[in-house]
Amino acid sequence: MLTILGKNKHFSSSILHQIEDGENLKDIAKRYNISVELLKHKNSEIYAGNAILIEGVDKKYHIVKPAETIDSIAKKYDISPQEIMEKNNTTKLFVGQLLEL
Repeated sequence: MLTILGKNKHFSSSILHQIEDGENLKDIAKRYNISVELLKHKNSEIYAGNAILIEGVDKKYHIVKPAETIDSIAKKYDISPQEIMEKNNTTKLFVGQLLEL
């Protein structure tokens, strides 16, 4: 089912957002409660007039930074390391990796 609210089109947990003049990544990220890093990671052409797909609005994500471990990330978000490994089908991390939490 497609619901149209202004210029934003909702597809279950994804939103197609048309960037307005004067909008910046920080504004867009705050509006959808996601990180600027996630916007950059998922969209390569971010400029006024372009439509970007914002996925997983109801999900949390984390982009792995240097020296982070599964345990340190789990502690930061108060979830189990096992949950991170299961959701992402991985036991190893690399810098820049996008993790679903």
